[in-house]
Amino acid sequence: MVDAIITNIPSDDIRTLVRLLLSSSTPNVTETFCSLAKSHLDHSTPPATSNTRQPDFFTPPPDAHPTPAFESTLAKARARYGAGLGSASIRVLLPIVDLASSGALKWSEGSQLEEALSIVDCDIAAAVPYVERELRRTEVTTAEGDEQIAEELARRHKSAVDTLRVLKEKLQRIDRTAGDRGCDNPFERSLDAVNAIE
Repeated sequence: MVDAIITNIPSDDIRTLVRLLLSSSTPNVTETFCSLAKSHLDHSTPPATSNTRQPDFFTPPPDAHPTPAFESTLAKARARYGAGLGSASIRVLLPIVDLASSGALKWSEGSQLEEALSIVDCDIAAAVPYVERELRRTEVTTAEGDEQIAEELARRHKSAVDTLRVLKEKLQRIDRTAGDRGCDNPFERSLDAVNAIE
């Protein structure tokens, strides 16, 4: 019966039911839900250097604007940093940043494209503090506990470091491109946030 409900009920109703379940349950149910959600989101996120073919995030020029794939990607990223997974959130957004850093996107002041990239910029800037927490948490506790836990924390630490390194390289490239074109850098907040970590 449960599977039939989950399979057939609209997603908005599922959200409502989950909220009702969590608000009327004991705290340990909420903790278990958050732990399971965090684990699922973390393991379903591709690495920072993934070569998976990406969807079209924007319509073709000259009037490029976001597609449903862009909106879906934002939602996935927000779910991850909402769960405290900063580096996973950034890895979801990296393909859009990569597209901007490749020179394939030509944005102009006030365009829908610039506005869309600025939204991504805000989401990355919001995720960076969570990455900092991940780095501190894994760095402090890596030497503690059993070997399996230490290995997992070391993996998480390396993943966060690699994600920030790749992100910073792409953001710096975008900044140079914007300077060469004489236009605004739509990723200024992200670049400032990443630079502030070091």
